[in-house]
Amino acid sequence: MKEKKERKISRKALYFDVVDFLLEDIKNGKFPPGSKLPSEDQLAREFSVSRVTLREALRVLEDDGVIVRRHGSGTFVLDKRAVPVQPLSSIVSISTIFKKVGLEDSFIKVGVQKIPATQRIAEKLGVPVGQDTWEVERVRTIGEKPAIYSFDYFPAALVPAGEEKKLNDYIHSLYHFLTEVCGQSSEEGDCTFKPILSDKKLSTILNIHAAQPLMYVETIDFNQNREPILYSRSYYIPELFVFQAHRNMDESETYSRAGLERTERSGKHEIYSHN
Repeated sequence: MKEKKERKISRKALYFDVVDFLLEDIKNGKFPPGSKLPSEDQLAREFSVSRVTLREALRVLEDDGVIVRRHGSGTFVLDKRAVPVQPLSSIVSISTIFKKVGLEDSFIKVGVQKIPATQRIAEKLGVPVGQDTWEVERVRTIGEKPAIYSFDYFPAALVPAGEEKKLNDYIHSLYHFLTEVCGQSSEEGDCTFKPILSDKKLSTILNIHAAQPLMYVETIDFNQNREPILYSRSYYIPELFVFQAHRNMDESETYSRAGLERTERSGKHEIYSHN
């Protein structure tokens, strides 16, 4: 019978040792990707630590994107194959991205209101300042952990009279609302993204440490007439997602390479002529 390896907690910050032991078990396959961890009580007994210490270790692993806690289900080792992929070169709803990897599209915060367009919103949507605009504020989660904080705006004029009440039925996908209710489909769009540090407000809403890295993504979607119909600002916790874009060689780079080849050929000719 294989002798069980004794585990001794040595450092003052006990949860660091628990983190190391759990990472070792995950790496060695004791807890493979997608598997459920034992209960907090079981883990606390195994490591001879308090539940407070155990929870701090689990918090660190969750912040690092190693595990995910799901309300009513337990704690699971995050399967990287089930990490949502956010394509930056194609138009797809977040709800669809989640479904592709078997995640539930759930919210801990939803706000829907009609507001006058600010200068910034007016510029992005191509409408006059002060024009009625729908604002949808959402915090999406993966398990119990906040994952995306977003604001979406679209002109109220796009919504047929009496159809505003249907907006709550499409809270998971504004693309579907705009297409099925408003007759406006997103045919193309512009996307910019950049890493930022969370401020006090974002840290509170996303339940993260102050100045923690976030991925900020801003998009404008256009209909077939190249009219802006949706402006979105989203803040992603980056370790929970993979960001992906398709790339093509820029024409100017092609021209530069051709020019470089001509220069190299010219240089060779000059060397040969001097010889």
